[in-house]
Amino acid sequence: MAVRKDAKTTQAGSGRKAHAFRDTYFVIMAGGKGERFWPLSTQLVPKPIVSLTGRKTLIELTVDRARRIVPLDHIFVVLGGEHLPIAKKCLPRLPGENFIIEPVGRDTAPCVGLAAATLRRRNPGSVMVVLPSDHYVPDEAG
Repeated sequence: MAVRKDAKTTQAGSGRKAHAFRDTYFVIMAGGKGERFWPLSTQLVPKPIVSLTGRKTLIELTVDRARRIVPLDHIFVVLGGEHLPIAKKCLPRLPGENFIIEPVGRDTAPCVGLAAATLRRRNPGSVMVVLPSDHYVPDEAG
């Protein structure tokens, strides 16, 4: 994805940080109890870890979409500690410090608040984009 800013075009998500997005961070919410897609998802394998297409899990597809805009070190995943091992297996290139562990799963608002506090400590001028990890987007090009 090319991003146009002040008559300059930079390649976002490439190996170098795009100037237009240097303070932008994507937060991917990956919590869940594994109830909605049962029997495909379970408590230990929640919906974001399910592969609906047969190739990649929902969380992998979400990270791929985010990488079009920001570098990998600007992508954070919020999840419960019980899901960390399987998430790291799905996302081996995501830095370990980019996994934010919820002490207790309490739905969307506390998840976003925890991520905002974490990013503020990392970069007080950060801009946060929050994405769910359990949505399938079939037409990414359109």
